[in-house]
Amino acid sequence: MSEDLRLPMCPENLHEGMRLGPINYVVTPERARAFSDAVKAANPDFIPTAQNPDAMVSPTMRLQDYALLIASHLKGGKGGVHAKRWCEFHEPMRVGQAVKVEGTITATYRKRGKFYFTLQYESRDALTDRLLVRQAITSVLLNDKGEMQ
Repeated sequence: MSEDLRLPMCPENLHEGMRLGPINYVVTPERARAFSDAVKAANPDFIPTAQNPDAMVSPTMRLQDYALLIASHLKGGKGGVHAKRWCEFHEPMRVGQAVKVEGTITATYRKRGKFYFTLQYESRDALTDRLLVRQAITSVLLNDKGEMQ
């Protein structure tokens, strides 16, 4: 078994300019279908079927890519409480598409006794490098007990 070399998720290990990624994945029909089911999608363009094997992925499905970026570099903690978020959707993702995600910590600060960080990241087509989604999320860091730090 290999040693986990990720840094602990704590304020001391998060700093402005820290690069996260790249991570790569393929948008699978199973995940797209599960997401469509979870959000009760009614538009057939967003539901992968035998008749629509390269369906578009609901634009909100990839909003959690920040969690993949964080988990690829940091360990521990209970995540964060979202303080704010913004998204720019440039092109739709499709079932079967290879995606590359990279991001940067653009801000870290303390406010009202809590530690905040902002992660700005982009999802691009892994083959063509076309921009699909650009996002940023500001979170309050939680400790291992789920308390705000």
